[in-house]
Amino acid sequence: MLTENIVTVSGTLHLVRVEASAGKPKKYMPFSVRQDTPGTDGSVRKDFLLARIYDPRIQEEMKSLKEGVPVRVQGDVRSSLGSGEMYINVTAIEALA
Repeated sequence: MLTENIVTVSGTLHLVRVEASAGKPKKYMPFSVRQDTPGTDGSVRKDFLLARIYDPRIQEEMKSLKEGVPVRVQGDVRSSLGSGEMYINVTAIEALA
């Protein structure tokens, strides 16, 4: 079976966690991409797309970006083995501003 699993999303950086949290160190840098999407009723829906960066080179790039900056993120969609939580496995990130 041939599958394709490539995503490109844009939005603003949200909940960037550059420093490791207390406890067991993680192999990835988590953050989310916030998207404000107009609803059919005129309201604005705020979506927060979870993302993880495993590549140390991309983690270093991420450290120079600030919360709220517009970005384009490329990667593939994964599901966490423990929780089943869906996230974007980041392969590239680009500041748009």
